[in-house]
Amino acid sequence: MSEDRFLERLREDARSLRFEPQDDTIWTRLPAKIRARVQAQPLTASQLLASWFRPIAVSLTAVAVAATIGLALFEAPSLTTTDTLASAGVDIQIDGDSYLVGD
Repeated sequence: MSEDRFLERLREDARSLRFEPQDDTIWTRLPAKIRARVQAQPLTASQLLASWFRPIAVSLTAVAVAATIGLALFEAPSLTTTDTLASAGVDIQIDGDSYLVGD
């Protein structure tokens, strides 16, 4: 075996990163919270499906919106060229006055 003390050095370096609160109430509350989570009633099949459905639906909606925007930009390349954008004037109305920018 090698004389490498990697794990011992890692433990010594990580000792300062440990969470060791000085307050005794935290030491009593933490195990109580863990026990409550472990002893909690298991989810039914419908509750499990409901908890997974929302994040999946949101993810699929985001992908669909991104795909729709991508297809819209891909199908109409003339709208996204810099020449078209530079040649088109912008009509700005401020306080009843109309200004044309770009021509």
